[in-house]
Amino acid sequence: MKIEKITSGILDVNTYIIINEDKSECVIIDGGEDFSLIINKAKELNVKIVALLLSHAHFDHAGNAAEFQKAGVPIYIGEKDAEKLKNGETLSSDFGRPFNTLSPDFTVKDGDVLNLAGLNIKVIETAGHTDGSVTYAIDNCLFSGDTLFFGSFGRTDFPTGSFSEMKKSLKKLFAMGDGFIVFPGHGENTTVKFERINNQINFYDQN
Repeated sequence: MKIEKITSGILDVNTYIIINEDKSECVIIDGGEDFSLIINKAKELNVKIVALLLSHAHFDHAGNAAEFQKAGVPIYIGEKDAEKLKNGETLSSDFGRPFNTLSPDFTVKDGDVLNLAGLNIKVIETAGHTDGSVTYAIDNCLFSGDTLFFGSFGRTDFPTGSFSEMKKSLKKLFAMGDGFIVFPGHGENTTVKFERINNQINFYDQN
């Protein structure tokens, strides 16, 4: 497995291209807003995109999902965030960004295991940033969207966000093995071991 990272858009979202080199196929996690940027990178890498997996429905992560779908790439998202893609509850209007609504091809829930591009991808529900946010686990890698960041965590003051649910979700991720590397939706990579000790959520737990 090979991971390519692209950072783009007005909010510097991280897009991950997870490649199975044996099959020359990949999945995209959180495509961002710029469709051509991802397509051109996939062409450069000479890999076929078989799915777009969304951690949640906000525009900076899902803004090009409709274009991917039109190009024949199926869209996956957590059950509770699927409706947001349909009705445009993506924060796009708050930031003055365009958003093409869509119905996702597949919804996922906690404990699902997807086999895409020859990769086994486990779905972990991690509500808090939105009620339908999910983290994707592939081998020892966690793609945490806007749940877990380096030293911090996602905002909980947007619609359907919940600080109490965020705390539960972070505890769930912290309970995973020390060997897990975290690939967040914004910012730099981190590890479960580091975050269990150093994350800002620990301050709130003490008060």
